[in-house]
Amino acid sequence: MGYDRNYTREEIHQILCISERRLRPGGVHEGHAISRHTEQRDDPFDRRNIKQDSTFAGRKDQILAIEEALHDPVGQAELAKLNNHGVDSCKITVQLSAQLGKIKANVVRSPVVKIGNSNVIAQGPQQYLQMVDVTSVFVLINKVLPAPAWAPLHIQTAFPSV
Repeated sequence: MGYDRNYTREEIHQILCISERRLRPGGVHEGHAISRHTEQRDDPFDRRNIKQDSTFAGRKDQILAIEEALHDPVGQAELAKLNNHGVDSCKITVQLSAQLGKIKANVVRSPVVKIGNSNVIAQGPQQYLQMVDVTSVFVLINKVLPAPAWAPLHIQTAFPSV
């Protein structure tokens, strides 16, 4: 059994919890899928340096999105790469289909002005949208244990796109 297998919702939730604030293997960044990309984020307005920032409306939304991403053919192909020697991480971006319309996010949009040909973040009030349909999800995964082990993955981040 390799990394490209079906993970239960409970396994995904446990992997998320174990990964939170744990250092990424071989890296200096801590896992932050829950603390930065769910309703548990302290301040949704704290990232003014990007045009749009989305957080899952709840942990259940995040788990459902990750489940679909991992089980999607694109996700399975990316996870299969982890079976190769020397490959320690993979990135999965999946357009949601099975859970489309069921997974929600909260979105903060910063004001933007056009200067020349570039859009630049501007001063001013940010727009806050609640319970927006999530259309896709991005998941960054590292392997931490052999594939047959329980919770062999580290989910560094997982965030919605609307």
